[in-house]
Amino acid sequence: MERELLNWSMSATMGGVTEIAVMAPIILGRAPGERLTYEEKLRRVIESIANRADRGIPHQLNTISSIHFGRMMIIRPEQYLTNSSASDVAYYDSGGSSPGPQGQFSIPRPMDEFEISVVGADSNPVDAGATGNAAAAPAPGFHSWLLTIVSFDGDLKVYFRDIAQFLARDFDDVFVNCVDFPSTRDFEKFWQWIRRYQVPVDLFLCAYPDLTVARIKQLEDFKLCFDAFVEKVRSPTGRKVENMDELFDEFLRETGQYASDFPTPGGTYRMKSDEEV
Repeated sequence: MERELLNWSMSATMGGVTEIAVMAPIILGRAPGERLTYEEKLRRVIESIANRADRGIPHQLNTISSIHFGRMMIIRPEQYLTNSSASDVAYYDSGGSSPGPQGQFSIPRPMDEFEISVVGADSNPVDAGATGNAAAAPAPGFHSWLLTIVSFDGDLKVYFRDIAQFLARDFDDVFVNCVDFPSTRDFEKFWQWIRRYQVPVDLFLCAYPDLTVARIKQLEDFKLCFDAFVEKVRSPTGRKVENMDELFDEFLRETGQYASDFPTPGGTYRMKSDEEV
């Protein structure tokens, strides 16, 4: 019986929402002339974005307002080599507090990237920093990988064209730490690189497949204004105010919406300010 071939470069769409998952290998070793490894540099860039998002400070991804959901994960060799033939992967006990043998609930111990080897693997040294320097330290046979999962409004290729146009250098700062990344300046090479490392998603669920991010934000603003309106027209005892017409007109003015910067995904719906009313 002929086996079904996997279509690696395939995105799922639900309503108007599309997903993509990209799993790219991180360059081994240290960046030329630097103390940090490529993986360490990558972690710092991602942590910077995450910290800004947690603090409510505008960050790079705010530029693309069509993103419903995004997640970035660095997957280490000791994680995906669990239960494999890798000889140097050590484990903690089920509590994660003390070393112990690999068992049903054992946890892999974080390792330095130069420690991992595989039983029967070729032990010839290779370039650790991908710099072409034959004298560089030996590198392991396994990369750490950056897994990026995003859900967004619209077409896949249009989304990446917006990435190349609006994010460009900020996007490059993250993925320049991955193998063969060509930068966003040459879109076709960038597009082929994305497709090369794209992985299929077997299950894609979307809570609001027919609502864009802009529409969701618009409805959120409307609900906040409506709650404030109800608070004004109803007293704590449930009595009506004497003149509700003026308050209702004020509510309509406050909930007026207008489109800005459309039809690009960078466009948003904004509330009308008092100056514009």
